[in-house]
Amino acid sequence: MMYDKPLLSALKNADNFMLCAHINPDGDAIGSMLALGRLLRRMGKTVTMVLPNPVPNNLAWLPDAALIQPAEAAQSVPFGAAFCVDVSEPKRMGGAWPIYERAPLRFVVDHHPGADVSYAHHAVIRPEAPAVGELIFALWEALSLEPDREAAAQLYAAISTDTGNFCFDSVRASTFACMEKLMRVGLDLSEASRRLFLVRSKASALALGRALSSLKFFAGGRATCTHLTARDKAECQAEDGDLHGMVNQGLNIEGVRMTFMADETPEGWKISLRALPGLDVAAIAQQFGGGGHTLAAGCVLQGSYDTVEQRLMHAIEEALG
Repeated sequence: MMYDKPLLSALKNADNFMLCAHINPDGDAIGSMLALGRLLRRMGKTVTMVLPNPVPNNLAWLPDAALIQPAEAAQSVPFGAAFCVDVSEPKRMGGAWPIYERAPLRFVVDHHPGADVSYAHHAVIRPEAPAVGELIFALWEALSLEPDREAAAQLYAAISTDTGNFCFDSVRASTFACMEKLMRVGLDLSEASRRLFLVRSKASALALGRALSSLKFFAGGRATCTHLTARDKAECQAEDGDLHGMVNQGLNIEGVRMTFMADETPEGWKISLRALPGLDVAAIAQQFGGGGHTLAAGCVLQGSYDTVEQRLMHAIEEALG
């Protein structure tokens, strides 16, 4: 059983929850947290949702997204329980970690291989799950509750974004069984998928143009890379949320098997790596102090872009053989 009786009992008996997800949150992190918050409120719990970073523009339309607070706003609140989703290690909580750590009862649900859960009293880690959203849906079912239309949109955003709109090889039959149930409770698939995968902000469209203008092929055409400088983003008025999914543009080219995108941030070059099935970009990210999933991973590198580019190109060429 995915959720054992001690976890479910602790969840039912606790109150005043703090929910959080990882730094630079994606659709799975935010959608899962929102759906968990909706579940706990259905149970009559008091819920505060916090993030170390603002909600990306492309996810701000999700139901309840406006309820998410910056982590700094909740630093002095004495919570009875804390629950993090899609977090593989404490440092990934950023400014939410001190709040989480102080809670007398701590939960975590995640799907990253090798996740560190030593800090939690109750943990569910399922690396075989394509998205944490699928695990949060299973928690609804374990508590004999049915998601409403709003929770369905949140869970769809979580599952669809972490599966590349159901294109990754992590997708399994249970993923579509979950989707069927979300459709039955009123998911507006047409509108939700349009908002997630088709609609871009003006800033995002301009930034995409800049990124594609930097496109390079290497490893005999089997790999590509793109980058955006801080100046590029400033001139396009692009924020982190405007870059969502942009790395995939370099992978969805005939003959390409692996790609990376470098985004210049105050902390250094934020690297996003993607690959087709049969390859492992998590291993590459780990070489540089990062991590992630087999087909989608990331890290942060310091130095000039030329230096960063050469280091990553070399690692990718070795991986491709």
